[in-house]
Amino acid sequence: MRDERGLTLVEVLATLTILSIVSLIIWSIFFQGINFSKKATSKNVMIQESNIVISNLTTLHRGKNKYEITSTGTNNCEITVTTDISNTEKQTQTFTHPQMCFEFTSDIKNKKVGAPEPNKIDPNENDVSLTLTIKDNNDPTNKVTTSTYLYRMKGVGY
Repeated sequence: MRDERGLTLVEVLATLTILSIVSLIIWSIFFQGINFSKKATSKNVMIQESNIVISNLTTLHRGKNKYEITSTGTNNCEITVTTDISNTEKQTQTFTHPQMCFEFTSDIKNKKVGAPEPNKIDPNENDVSLTLTIKDNNDPTNKVTTSTYLYRMKGVGY
């Protein structure tokens, strides 16, 4: 056997094994990065939604005379705010997102009131400590919790 320019079976199997291991490692790192990116993007959207809800609730608390806040919708995943425009007319605003679940708890004058009971709030008398939790419907472990304090200056005709 003068001409020994080929590969042995052992060399071929060793090469395939090493190539397979390296490919699996690269593949798992790639998909782990994709999953992390999806979760981070979802969390950013939840933070933005939380900021929108809290901004709107702050505006309502400072600008309306009385309002009621409740959890509604499928699995209580919506927040509904009903404001009194007049004695007979009410305006309703609903905070919802098709891929998220909104939940809240509030503390009005040290009385704990949680969803789904309505929270009747008179901003001239009550300040509200509010905790808003937003969960991803596709991954309930991915959630954002934000605490805020809704207040209005009280006193001489405010």
